[in-house]
Amino acid sequence: MNGKVRFTETNHLASLRRPVRAHGTLQYIKPATLIMTQSAPRKAVYRIVGNRLFVNGARRGVPVTRYPGVVAIVSGFEGLLSGNYALLAHDFTTHLTGDRKAWHLLLTPRLASLKQALSSVAISGRGAALVEIETRAPNGDTSDMRILR
Repeated sequence: MNGKVRFTETNHLASLRRPVRAHGTLQYIKPATLIMTQSAPRKAVYRIVGNRLFVNGARRGVPVTRYPGVVAIVSGFEGLLSGNYALLAHDFTTHLTGDRKAWHLLLTPRLASLKQALSSVAISGRGAALVEIETRAPNGDTSDMRILR
């Protein structure tokens, strides 16, 4: 993922009767900045720089370690988008299938702290392009993010 891409996301949360749908943009800036700008259902900007999370332009970020699910997702994104397999392999067991034209990467957390928040992350792509990111939590919550071209 280079530059900025649009996304749609559907979250199925055990605590809600209906799924929550969101959309916006996602941007990765090397070496360690991930920005999610959500347009709906409400406007919000989540910026992760290194190990700090900034919400809606806050000047003081909070450590992402407070949110193990966020840590896992950021680690997965950074490892995948920066081509840092060592980072992926440190935090996750990896299982890659397919070929360059169509591939699927399954990440399963290794660390107990990550396992509490995340069961798996399944990432699909075509060539160098991300297509879909599905996350599963131990409590049954799921998120399906589609990257739009």
